[in-house]
Amino acid sequence: MTICDTHSKCLEAGEDTHDPWWSVRANRVLVHDKQTYVPESNDLHLQVLKSKHNHQLVGYLGQSKTYQLVCWDYSWPNMQGFIEDYMKTCNTCMHNKSKCHKPYGLLKQLPVPPWPWESISMDFIEELPKSQGFTEILVVVDQLTKQAMFIPA
Repeated sequence: MTICDTHSKCLEAGEDTHDPWWSVRANRVLVHDKQTYVPESNDLHLQVLKSKHNHQLVGYLGQSKTYQLVCWDYSWPNMQGFIEDYMKTCNTCMHNKSKCHKPYGLLKQLPVPPWPWESISMDFIEELPKSQGFTEILVVVDQLTKQAMFIPA
């Protein structure tokens, strides 16, 4: 149980919290260091976040600026994680987000080998339990026919 949960239960019971950082306004709203505490009920966290992030005057700011806007007036446990999760699912932000990488290159088709076993790929399967004195398997695959050979090593 967090401090916020303890103080919200004191508020519901009508008790005083006796903490200089916490206070209760006349409309029975719990306040922590001038920030309104938002309990987890009826999607209040989501409503607060949408009012700060999706508002036409604000205009879909980035994650850190949205966090600063919400922190200015509100507080709840794991608020930064909640905002990060919401920002990952915001379609408008994802579409308008600028690309931070070079453009993708053109796809090039791999050359087709003229006959089987002309071009091969090899890989090891390692850290296997010992079997007949071997702990690895060398896998050799023909790139034309996709035939594989498994050699104990």
